[in-house]
Amino acid sequence: MKHPLVSLSVQIVAALLFLLAFVPLLVLSFHNHPSAADDYCFADTAVRFGFWQAQKFYYDGWTGRYFSNFLVHGNPLVWGWYSGFRLIPVLAAAGLFLAMYSLLSELLRGRSLKTQLLTTGALFFLLILAMQSMVEAFFWTAAVASYTVPTAFTLHLLAVMSRWYRLRAGLLRTLTTIWAGFLVFAIVGSSETSLVLLVLLLLSVFGYRLLFLRIADRFLGFLVFMALVSAWLLFRAPGNAIRMGGNEHSGEFIASFVSSFIWLGKSVLKWLVQTPVLPLSVMFIPLAMRLVRMDSPSRPLFHLPPLIVTVLYIGFLAAMIFPSYYGIGIPPAYRVMNVVYLFFLLGWFYVLTVWMVQAVRRGWLRTDTFRLPVWVPLLAGIWVVVSIGFSIPLKTMYTDWLNGDAAIYDRDMTERYRQLTQGSNDTLRLVPIRVYPPSLFVEDIKDNPEHLWNRCQAGYYGHKMIQLETVTTAGRQPVSQLATHP
Repeated sequence: MKHPLVSLSVQIVAALLFLLAFVPLLVLSFHNHPSAADDYCFADTAVRFGFWQAQKFYYDGWTGRYFSNFLVHGNPLVWGWYSGFRLIPVLAAAGLFLAMYSLLSELLRGRSLKTQLLTTGALFFLLILAMQSMVEAFFWTAAVASYTVPTAFTLHLLAVMSRWYRLRAGLLRTLTTIWAGFLVFAIVGSSETSLVLLVLLLLSVFGYRLLFLRIADRFLGFLVFMALVSAWLLFRAPGNAIRMGGNEHSGEFIASFVSSFIWLGKSVLKWLVQTPVLPLSVMFIPLAMRLVRMDSPSRPLFHLPPLIVTVLYIGFLAAMIFPSYYGIGIPPAYRVMNVVYLFFLLGWFYVLTVWMVQAVRRGWLRTDTFRLPVWVPLLAGIWVVVSIGFSIPLKTMYTDWLNGDAAIYDRDMTERYRQLTQGSNDTLRLVPIRVYPPSLFVEDIKDNPEHLWNRCQAGYYGHKMIQLETVTTAGRQPVSQLATHP
């Protein structure tokens, strides 16, 4: 039995790691501003032509992502609520955490609330530790709507699906079915990455229950139907053909298939080195062994063929990368890899637990005699500390916060907003902001007044033309993260 002081120490460490990852997100959220990239274009289109007409313009002319289009064309600028962008990052982070908890509370059913919360907090820390792009995950509204929101919805949907089977027939079960159908509709209509993952996941679960358990699951059948109809709505959009037609390497299936697995392999190796997933996996074994015991209420969720689950796990991760290669012929953007990394983490520990069922059943491990080696927590602690020291996301957030760059950016953008709202002019000349904190900044307007970002912002504020003056500043120059726009 684990000593109470050891257990308390683990709990305190898990809570501190969560706070280490979440607190800078909370602080930086209050320095956030709308981005010149896309945010103003969505708002200007919605204000100028109306909310529903804006949906049609984008559906017909650029992308079939009908649900994320719905969200971005209702961003705070549309309502004249400029400060609303300060709430988006913390809401996105909190929503993602709650969605993770929603799923983990099902997978850890039977464990204490404290265990469920601390496990969620530790997983959230691992997510932030090696996230590819913080700004695209939480601060840039366009990316939040297309990637973070459907990711959170997917996690919550998996929890809803698990709970559905425990509900008795009646009104609550019917409403849960409707809610699950809406989640499928929203997830598929947000991005191709989420679409591919969800469709494959639903088809796999439905096929397993039909072929292995001989159960024609009507609930899963309904969700598969909703996913296929929603996918048809997305792919039939005229804008998709226009978007894919912009790259001569799009549509190459074999090359995209191979490239997806190569990119996944390189990414997984990097994550295994950059994060303490391996030592934490060993520390997770005692909890996994409790989850797979015969008296565990969550055991059926892990009682699956381990080899099939492993193959599907790898296939799902590669499939999320595939649309980037197939659609535009280039490696996935940071925002795509944010999603892939999250499901890598979740899937890693889920697959490990599935294999634990096999190990216990075959007698490879015994739940009554297994003891965690004393060197494992020490190795995990050292690995965690080293990972924190080399974590680019954590280092970037704390640097932007503590060296004052986020505050300077906030003041400069607030002053720019004041100038933009001082009536309309034929031409408004703006000076560059002094710093470009990478946690908050995506892209700025240009010195060319005909650039799309300039035209969208000018149109929104009623100016004929906006131009960024070319001046030499001591601040860091912006680095565009739009070069791999999916």
